[in-house]
Amino acid sequence: MPWYNNPELTCKVLNRIANRYRHVPLQDLNKTMDYVTQLLWTKQERFCVSRSSVADGFNGRRQ
Repeated sequence: MPWYNNPELTCKVLNRIANRYRHVPLQDLNKTMDYVTQLLWTKQERFCVSRSSVADGFNGRRQ
């Protein structure tokens, strides 16, 4: 399982990013965190799709 599917590791990454932005306006922090969260969701979705397509290939469910 990749690191971005592990809730503990993704939480650590998000906290590190937030700690680096201590002295910036809240709007900038919100934009950055929204962007990073969206990237993580995209990575997780792609991983799930690739795993399901591989599993479908092994189970003979090809269309």
